[in-house]
Amino acid sequence: MARNKTTIRRVSGIALMCLALALSIACASDNGLPPAPDFSLALYGSDARADGETLQMSNLEGQPVVMNFWFPSCPPCVAEMPDLESAYQKHKADGVEFIGVQLVGLDTVADGKNFIRDMGITYPVGADEDGGIVQAYGITGFPTTVFIDGNQNIVRKWSGVLNEEKLEELVAEIMN
Repeated sequence: MARNKTTIRRVSGIALMCLALALSIACASDNGLPPAPDFSLALYGSDARADGETLQMSNLEGQPVVMNFWFPSCPPCVAEMPDLESAYQKHKADGVEFIGVQLVGLDTVADGKNFIRDMGITYPVGADEDGGIVQAYGITGFPTTVFIDGNQNIVRKWSGVLNEEKLEELVAEIMN
């Protein structure tokens, strides 16, 4: 009986180590960070962008990216928008790109466009109409902000509201 328990413990330990190794290989790039999935996003018009202009993630290589997933009727999403806009204004000269990705469902694309205009948001924002970007990034709650380094690796995902102080700390991580 004791011999069976020892064998079961060894097999279980080996199985767990193999699972951990397989997960780390499947989820990591060369430097241990997961790569940011590529996507195209048709943007809402703003002061600097034409309505329908397309943003391609792969064209941002070399730039740190802050990508915020949100929707207009989400109170926590609305609460953090001014801090995201402020951080964008502060860091755009440093080459940090901010992107807003609107989940379409409870709100329409028109709701998103009106919201962005009314809030005075100037960083690039567009609608993920088919949910493909949300799915590719594994977003399960809103708001969620993804921090991507200049090598297009996901450094961190933050679920929930970001305040100005925490946002600055996380932007600093991807600028190094």
